[in-house]
Amino acid sequence: MSTEVDKAQTQDESVEITHPESLSVWGLAWPSILSNLLFASVGLVSIKMVGSLGAEAVAAVGTGQRIFWVFQALLMAVMAGTTALVARAIGSGDAEEAAQVTRASLGLCLLISFFTCILLWLGADSMIGLFGLDEVSKNLSVTYTKILVGFTPVFAISMVLGTAQRAAGDAKTPLYIGLLTNIVNIILLLGLVEGRYGMPQMGVVGAALAGGLAFTFNSLLVLALWFGKRLAVSIGKAGSMTRERLGQLITISYPAGLESFIFQFGMLSFFWIVALYGTDAVAAYGIGVNVLMLSFTVGNGFAIAGATLTGQHLGASDPDKAYDSGFKAALMTVLSMGTLGIILAVFSRELATFFIDDIDVVDKAVIFVWMLGIMQPFMAIEFSIGGAVRGAGDTKSPLIITMIGLVLVRVPLAYLFYRLGLSIEWIYATLIADYFLKGVLLAMRYKSRRWMKVLNTNN
Repeated sequence: MSTEVDKAQTQDESVEITHPESLSVWGLAWPSILSNLLFASVGLVSIKMVGSLGAEAVAAVGTGQRIFWVFQALLMAVMAGTTALVARAIGSGDAEEAAQVTRASLGLCLLISFFTCILLWLGADSMIGLFGLDEVSKNLSVTYTKILVGFTPVFAISMVLGTAQRAAGDAKTPLYIGLLTNIVNIILLLGLVEGRYGMPQMGVVGAALAGGLAFTFNSLLVLALWFGKRLAVSIGKAGSMTRERLGQLITISYPAGLESFIFQFGMLSFFWIVALYGTDAVAAYGIGVNVLMLSFTVGNGFAIAGATLTGQHLGASDPDKAYDSGFKAALMTVLSMGTLGIILAVFSRELATFFIDDIDVVDKAVIFVWMLGIMQPFMAIEFSIGGAVRGAGDTKSPLIITMIGLVLVRVPLAYLFYRLGLSIEWIYATLIADYFLKGVLLAMRYKSRRWMKVLNTNN
């Protein structure tokens, strides 16, 4: 990606500002897509390693990951505020404010992460007990969750600093850091799960440790670059957590936080309904999600690009380019995710068999992949348009739309089908209604252009 860069001096350091007109959707998206694909590859290796231990281990890890991500909802919410405010600051040429926002976001996320650690250490047994797993799967899942959640603070550091660099227009540095991190993670997975390279064989415990230690490596590396003034957004200075700045972050982030919480709560409720059908259904769900991860990572890459460009163009007072960049991101996402969804569905049996040698689990996973695979164009709209409007500071409309699709449609339908005694295929089918409705509503919101004015109204 070729960029034009000016040097803007802060009081005691220089920061590179990337002008929004020098950026493109693909130029911003491809490093994020590649970074996400590398991260997804770690998930695939993890499932493959754990899959060799049996359906109980796969169900345990899948449940633990779902619990972990529920409690990352607040961190993900702050990322929405960080992206919007850093992109606006960079777009308007204020590198110092971008640095201060990043510093304030980091402090806020560390506080949230320590709270998350305490809560899950105390409540993991009770939470995982709600899913009705067999005793072996439950105990494995509790252990996995408690280990992984202990690394939440270092996860927060890597998340904040990576988000800030992307919002400033630098998607390549997070890619390079992610590449090294994923290599470390895969080596640790092979070593700690299966006992290779002289490491102890630890099974599910090893999978949790591998992920946590990789997060730690990532955070130490990015902190070294940050303090060494080698990142696009500088370290800022003391006093960043002012009432006004935190107020801006919270104003943008709290709807995103509610959305993340509602999304994760809805996913957890859906997961609970799936768990009512037994360990095989849970394992199939986890494998199906990992099979489609290739498509999801592409969508997330375009979401980051759309959020960065809409935020920076609005910061530069150019709403037409903000709208066009979001539309281009949406078009590219629909085409790419739609194509990938069909390809992955066609080869779903071979892919599912790669992860686990259990015909019942494979059969259920194939059905899941086909149902979600054909909905990839509508998921693409949710990724790209949702990212674009959040980048502009509009976090309330995605909140409302998520609530409608997931909480008011998917979960109630799934529970109704369960009560009617219908098979697991009907539960998976509720995904179709959810993503179709959310895609249509987000497209209508984007076309209205009202999302452009939200952050200005808040200021």
